[in-house]
Amino acid sequence: MIEISVPPAKKRRTIEKNVTYALKILALVMLAAVALSAILSFFGRIPSVTVILVGAIFFTYVIYPAVKFLRARMPLVAAVLLVYLAIAGIVTFGIATVAPALISDTQSLVKSSPTLVHNAQTFVSDPHNPIFARLPPAIRDYLITIPVDLEHRARGYAGEAASRAVTLVASVLGLLATLVIIPVLALYLLMEAPELILDFMRVIPFTAQPKTLALMHDLDNVLGGFIRGQLTVGATIGACITIALLLLHVKYAVLIGVTAGLLDVIPYVGAIVGFVPSVGLALANDGWQHALIVALVFAAIFQAEGHFIAPKIVSDSVGLTPLMVIVAILIGGELLGIGGMFLAVPIAAMLRVILLHAIPNARRAQTMMPVMAATVTEPSPIHGDSVMGLPVADGPPSPTVETVKQAESAAT
Repeated sequence: MIEISVPPAKKRRTIEKNVTYALKILALVMLAAVALSAILSFFGRIPSVTVILVGAIFFTYVIYPAVKFLRARMPLVAAVLLVYLAIAGIVTFGIATVAPALISDTQSLVKSSPTLVHNAQTFVSDPHNPIFARLPPAIRDYLITIPVDLEHRARGYAGEAASRAVTLVASVLGLLATLVIIPVLALYLLMEAPELILDFMRVIPFTAQPKTLALMHDLDNVLGGFIRGQLTVGATIGACITIALLLLHVKYAVLIGVTAGLLDVIPYVGAIVGFVPSVGLALANDGWQHALIVALVFAAIFQAEGHFIAPKIVSDSVGLTPLMVIVAILIGGELLGIGGMFLAVPIAAMLRVILLHAIPNARRAQTMMPVMAATVTEPSPIHGDSVMGLPVADGPPSPTVETVKQAESAAT
């Protein structure tokens, strides 16, 4: 067998080229981190505007599939208004059916909070308790103070809200104004999307436009898939928890289920938040056997969410493993609190897409490891479909790879 040796100079140039490329990627990542930090700092100074803009973008992604379906049959404004009417009907029906039970559970919880605190303290301090009696006295004393502390905090918040009635009314009015402004901005965003995208593409070099559109298309899939998918997962988990607690006759089932569903827009948080009060109430009212059954039901819901519901609805489009999701949520919560926890997963997924587009052969390696992460679609130019969840069919067709090559050959 004949061995072909690589000249040292050529080998050295190859190594230098790879090192230079790696340094460029590292510099871009650091520059992106600095830019992201500056952007977050800027938006942190205008929180109200930030909430409205983020809400409008997210709301646009939620309604876009329905608007796109109706737009083929009617004008854009009529399609959006029809979708808004449908959403208003769904919300009205939900409030009419859920709100009475939710108000009843909340009132019952407020009235029975002293009894619940007393029962919890008695249960923990009982010397015949098979679980807590074996704990060190210091830990048991600390656990006894937790229900009292929670009650004092809740009453303090309620008293503070009552003493600031004017501020509370202003906050409610601001919330209502925000709920009105967000759909209006979403309508304008849908109407002006083609011009916005075309204006953006004019500043991109002609030969780089196909790759730019491919990147935007993948980012659109990731962000839209997460927003619509996570809302679906939250609604599913909230409904499952509510139905399970009603069947098991756990108190405040509707309140716990609705709260868990709303908080489940942050992955894995809703089910965990619903688990603690449900098991605690079952343990305090019906004994450890009933609490064990409730815990097993929640374990089944955890498994269903982690292995069937979330992967089928969200993970295939986001492409993050559970470990990546948890780390992203922890980092987002540390940096920006609750809002950071909600934004952490889509931002992490978008950064992953950008890295897959920036690093050579990363997408090929991605297809070789389907267990580690989902495969992102191969880049392809967009022709009159959508970019970033926004319709671009009204604008001129985007340049394809063939047209780019023809333009290059004609120029030469």
